[in-house]
Amino acid sequence: MILHEYHARSLEATLSRADDAMNRVERLLANAGQDGAVRKVENTLSTEAREALLAQLHTLRSLLGSMAEAFSLQTHALDIRRVLDAELSTLWVLFEDCRPKRMKGYGQQFAPEARAALEEHVEELLAHVAAMRGQVD
Repeated sequence: MILHEYHARSLEATLSRADDAMNRVERLLANAGQDGAVRKVENTLSTEAREALLAQLHTLRSLLGSMAEAFSLQTHALDIRRVLDAELSTLWVLFEDCRPKRMKGYGQQFAPEARAALEEHVEELLAHVAAMRGQVD
């Protein structure tokens, strides 16, 4: 069945976000956790539970595909440059929001040395993101 263009676009966006979430879940289950800079996802699941969740995820992915097919949603190829640009733009915004002047609404002043150190780290992160964006363009 074919949906109106606006409904199809909305459904495509939702299914795309769901697909992204399923990919993250699959990576976590396959890798038994994840190490991060400030958070580590520890695996507290048994092997059997992980395998069962992976099987259910496979079924969920199949159901998602069936839904897309039922409503005649087409697969759209995305240029990796567009995806990377969007992710790097998100990183840019996240890092910009780490500046002390952006965090002044928390009712606490930064100590001068903490303010300077944070600004220095943010500038370094932003410079790195800018360099990466230059490679994507």
